[in-house]
Amino acid sequence: MGLWSVSCVALSVWLGAASARAAPARRGEVRRFVVAIGANDGGRGRAMLRYAVDDAKSVGEVLGELGGARPADRLLLEEPSPDDLLWAVGGMLDRVEAAKRSGAKVQFILYYSGHSDESGLLLGEERFDYKDLRALVDLASADVRVVILDSCASGAFTRSKGGRKRPAFMVGEGADVQGHAFVTSSAQDEVAQESDRVGGSYFTHFLTTGLRGAADTDGDRRVTLSEAYAFASDETLAQTEASRGGAQHAAYDIDLRGSTDLVLTDLRRPSARLELPAALEGRVFVRRVGGALAAELYMPPGGDAVVLALEPGRYRVTVDDGERVLRAEVALKRRQRTTVAVQSLREIPREATRARGAESPTQYVDIRRNIALVPTLSTNARSTKGREARLDGIPVRNAVSLGVLWSRSGAIDGAALGLGGTVVTHVVEGAQLSGVANVSLGHVHGLQITGVVNHTYGLQGAQLAFVNLAGPSRGAQVGMVNRADDLEGAQVGLVNVAGRVSGAQVGLVSFADQASAQVSVLGYTRAGGIHPEILTSDVAGIGVGLRLPAERTYTGVALGLHPAGPGAAWTTGVVFGVHSALPHRLFVDVDVTSNAVIGGAAMRGPAGALFVPRLTLGWQAARRFAVMGGPTFNLMLDRLGAEQRSTVRPGYGWVTRTTHPGRARARIWPGFVLGIRL
Repeated sequence: MGLWSVSCVALSVWLGAASARAAPARRGEVRRFVVAIGANDGGRGRAMLRYAVDDAKSVGEVLGELGGARPADRLLLEEPSPDDLLWAVGGMLDRVEAAKRSGAKVQFILYYSGHSDESGLLLGEERFDYKDLRALVDLASADVRVVILDSCASGAFTRSKGGRKRPAFMVGEGADVQGHAFVTSSAQDEVAQESDRVGGSYFTHFLTTGLRGAADTDGDRRVTLSEAYAFASDETLAQTEASRGGAQHAAYDIDLRGSTDLVLTDLRRPSARLELPAALEGRVFVRRVGGALAAELYMPPGGDAVVLALEPGRYRVTVDDGERVLRAEVALKRRQRTTVAVQSLREIPREATRARGAESPTQYVDIRRNIALVPTLSTNARSTKGREARLDGIPVRNAVSLGVLWSRSGAIDGAALGLGGTVVTHVVEGAQLSGVANVSLGHVHGLQITGVVNHTYGLQGAQLAFVNLAGPSRGAQVGMVNRADDLEGAQVGLVNVAGRVSGAQVGLVSFADQASAQVSVLGYTRAGGIHPEILTSDVAGIGVGLRLPAERTYTGVALGLHPAGPGAAWTTGVVFGVHSALPHRLFVDVDVTSNAVIGGAAMRGPAGALFVPRLTLGWQAARRFAVMGGPTFNLMLDRLGAEQRSTVRPGYGWVTRTTHPGRARARIWPGFVLGIRL
């Protein structure tokens, strides 16, 4: 059935190519197409992975940001079925064929993170056989075909063609190459491991770190496939030799022809660069402040400086030389190179370590039920009394923990309930519920509910409290004040603060380093910044505003003045809208401005409320300059008290319709807006 489906896709690709009308490519143009697949669910009997989809997103982002893959040429598949994978890849192969017919040099990269076994990829309860995957990839009419599998026993994919555990390969130094490269993160008989500490799989974490510059051994500011493989393979082996899953060896099957190497990322024009000087020695961790681990590498004594290409923002650099732990913070600005000053590093105390995720096993004392007044007066304390020397600090794991004032457990596999508070030092697989505070020093995979404050290192489910504090999170936070590091899902509260948000912040005030959407009266992202506007419209001859954009939405404030005539008035209000990018630097904005109106240029007249939906088409002429304009619809509301019959209708004066429901008055009319944005 699998081969029959692949045959159908082959026919579809051929028919699509026959009807394609691609524009001729420029001489020497390279088009790179990327399909990144993440699947956490490997079916019944297999542990649900946490980071496979994140891994796929990371690879797609770095190949887009530094690898030249256009947004339209990248595809992310999350939790696909075999049919989803088959037809989605088939659609991308149509685009590959069209680009090839246009004269471009075409490269096709397929990446997979998830479960697999010796026979194929495990997608939920179904399997996609390796032979079908190989047949599907062979349909790509690209000059270069690259497959990267980060999953257990993935080495079986290369073994069928002679791939085996071995060190890096070398084929040259450029981009003029043909053939295929199949890379797997583990050998046929090995497990691929992921880690809470790195927030992903070891292999993909080091692969993306290498692609951002850590693997650039020859210093030419380009990372080739051989360099990236060597770095990821060596670092993965070093970090897994003593892990619970055992040493993990990457493997490959390579048949690349030509005088050049395959360049995967170009670091010569990144958004921001961080230089780690040669004076740094030891293992170096680069983490976005309030966010995820961005890069990790070992800098040997007497080695060279390393330059990493990262997104703009604030980062924390930590250096562990085996004797001391040093730390400094740096701010990376767009298109600038920032060097970590050795003198800025300050020694910090070592943190108590704990095993998490797949890093190493955590031993527990299993006590099913715990009842506590305080931790020293509890079932946990009584059950371990006299065994402290033998236990040597090994935490207790409870299925249920009940606390009167507060309770403490090492891990919870059910629920922790307390009138005062609950503290869990490692991981919560179920839920924490209390009257005052819930604290987890590890990850919460269920939810926390309390009356005052929730705190956790990492969150998979949801928090509900007056104040919610979390590290890297998925799901939702609901409360008056929400604070999270990187977040997938949503924050709902009066005040929301986060690092990177792949979802939405909903509330009165929202702040993030980067956010997909903010549904707020006032929202701000560091990545979006602040953009002044100069406007003219039918209700305000002179207008100014400030736009605060997220990736897909924006908020803002506006001030307008119609200086003369019967419609002389001031308008001031807030804006919420949705932004959609179009080809050729065009864009469409749909928004609503909610204004207070004060009549007269001297601000002496009575006030009303003016609501203005706007549809604008714009052209982004430069990064900090855009022109836009479009139609508007105006709705003005005021009351009909005797003292307010003369409420000014701001602007040029044409009115379409006036209604008087009771003592209220509503006036509606069409309008326009024109302006520039800086």
